Amino acid sequence: MGSKNCPETPRQRMIGMMYLVLTAMLALNVSSDVLNAFTTVQQGLTSTIANSNKKNTELYNEIEMAYNLNKQKVAGVREKTTEIRKATAALNDFLEKLKYEMVVLADGEETADVMNIKAKDNLDVGGQVIIHKKKGEELKNMLTAYREKLIGFVAVEDSVLRTAIASHLETKDPKPVDGEFKSWESSTFEGMPLVGVVTVLTMYQTNLLNVEADIVNYLIASIDAESFKFNKLEALVIPESRFLLKGESFKARVLLAAIDTTQRPEIIANRQKLTYKGDVATYTEVANSVGVKKVKGVIHYITPSGVTLPREFEMDYVVADPAVVISLTKMNVFYVGVDNPLTLAIPGIPMDAIDVAITNGTIAEKGDGSYIVKPKVAGKNSSITVLATIQGKKREIETQVYRVKDVPNPIAKINGQSGGKISKNMLVAAGRLDVEMENFDFDLKFTVENFRISTVVEGYVRDATKSNKRKFSAEQLKMIKSLKRNQVLVIEKIMVKAPDGSTRELPPISFRID
Repeated sequence: MGSKNCPETPRQRMIGMMYLVLTAMLALNVSSDVLNAFTTVQQGLTSTIANSNKKNTELYNEIEMAYNLNKQKVAGVREKTTEIRKATAALNDFLEKLKYEMVVLADGEETADVMNIKAKDNLDVGGQVIIHKKKGEELKNMLTAYREKLIGFVAVEDSVLRTAIASHLETKDPKPVDGEFKSWESSTFEGMPLVGVVTVLTMYQTNLLNVEADIVNYLIASIDAESFKFNKLEALVIPESRFLLKGESFKARVLLAAIDTTQRPEIIANRQKLTYKGDVATYTEVANSVGVKKVKGVIHYITPSGVTLPREFEMDYVVADPAVVISLTKMNVFYVGVDNPLTLAIPGIPMDAIDVAITNGTIAEKGDGSYIVKPKVAGKNSSITVLATIQGKKREIETQVYRVKDVPNPIAKINGQSGGKISKNMLVAAGRLDVEMENFDFDLKFTVENFRISTVVEGYVRDATKSNKRKFSAEQLKMIKSLKRNQVLVIEKIMVKAPDGSTRELPPISFRID
């Protein structure tokens, strides 16, 4: 079975033949050309490993998808393949580290490169690591344990796969020759140049991944398919819309989630036997009245063993007269020069099926039914028209009209007062003129550009130079300090800049010195 699931490619056969030829030639102690040829084989095997890793990952992904669909049926196979994946990764990692350890010993850590070995003909390092450090014995034990684990997952009658696993991961000691006994590790690696040892280890990595693919494919095929591919089935009702306007028709697709094309289950909805169009049955009823409507029914399906089983379903939908909900977040008018928040919704209709149009301004969607309105001309109304796509047709739901106003002027204040009695010391301590919006829900900031102050001294009006933005100028502070009790101070020609960049003049304010 293993050879059928993952047949050996021509490339793999060619690499295997090259390995056998090169091994035989090494016994004759041939030239460096043969050593270089081993490098070529090593590169080919490494490329095969990368492709095998990718394909095996896809197999594990397939098992995860099947497990997510039907945990009960796939859990056993998933547990086994998870165990195989971990064991394969551990053994493959050991082989890779073993190769690197030997190359470091031969070429030095700074220049060590498994794909470009400098001391290719080194005959000592392989034996030193594999035999004397007993890494070969450790590898043999790991390969044996891995081989037995995989064979344990294969049924006795599936002898082809069991034999394939055993031959790919063989670690038996060879038969004695002339009374001389050699271990598996000694006969496989001893007396071989470093490049040959590394290539043999890489060959075991390719065998490892091929066997992994064979056993995982075998376990995937063993997943029982009784009563459809998976035993978790759900009745599925897919309506074209859950919200209808009076007079429209409700349509829904009713189907079994796992469709068996060899049979068409009997479907009954609200006591009506449904007819099929293709593999899907459609339920239709006219919405004659408003309110919540229910659709109840049952699907009778037949399992591969001939048993008829029921699967009940129930859903509801809403029928309503045309209605739209529009609410201003701040107040019931739009203001020019600011972002006016607005929320909009049509009960039962998704936002992606709603369109909005406006006159005398622009409207931009922010998401989740939120919009920003920017009107253009104050004194001219803005109309908002709401349209919705229902059952494939765009319909105008409602139009509402809103007034458009300019943002009101802020109020000029000193120390929180906009007039009245104030002490001279308080004026000096404040040192500036502030402006603030009163009874206005928008968070707007006006900035003071300049202002003048004036007072009457002995029947003559005296004024001071412009302020330094919102702060009193030196000349203005001098005037304030010279004020007498009951003398009137007038702050006038107050110029402020609005958030939209326009400039306004505010009405004057006055204070009587206390």
